[in-house]
Amino acid sequence: MKKILAVDDQQDILFTLEAIAEVADLNLKTTASGLDALKQIKNNKFDLLLVDYHMPDINGLKLVKKIRKINEEITILVLTVDESLDLAEKFLEAGADDFANKPIKTADLISRIKLHLSYSPQLEHKDSAIKDLDIPKGMTLKTLSIIFDYLKEKEKAETISQISAGTNLAYQTVHRYLNYLNDENLAKVKLNYGQIGRPVHHYQLTSKI
Repeated sequence: MKKILAVDDQQDILFTLEAIAEVADLNLKTTASGLDALKQIKNNKFDLLLVDYHMPDINGLKLVKKIRKINEEITILVLTVDESLDLAEKFLEAGADDFANKPIKTADLISRIKLHLSYSPQLEHKDSAIKDLDIPKGMTLKTLSIIFDYLKEKEKAETISQISAGTNLAYQTVHRYLNYLNDENLAKVKLNYGQIGRPVHHYQLTSKI
């Protein structure tokens, strides 16, 4: 059974995560210390880490950077109340895989954890459009494949929020990967001016436009 480690300095959050793990039959261990989490990951095999951003001994961003130096395989989900794209970019560059927002929504968190735990290197994407890409630091072929495959099934362009809901990846994660696909000319942006104000961005694979 795959193992999960959760680190958060708030005991009520850890109790909530333990209750969610029991309901979802997840093998979860918790700690309130970022430094203890780092020690545990050095000495034990974990498949997924849930990490809080605000912690007294070491903040989540620094912890993610340290963990990536010793473990490149573990999936890292950041628990945060801050939905800033700037902060998300820093976490993704540090090596985080995805985000889960606070307050925690049980069904959403379970789905997101299971999405990432279900990935296997043997199922790595083979689509010629993306398999040979020089993916930037902080991005993974796994997440890129999830978004790319989702878009392949869509006849119409969708917003970031729609793609986030459809893939069960966080908005911040989808935003960064869509920008990358756009930069690589694999996806294009369509602007919807239907409402007064800023246009709404819709994304679609280039082959669909």
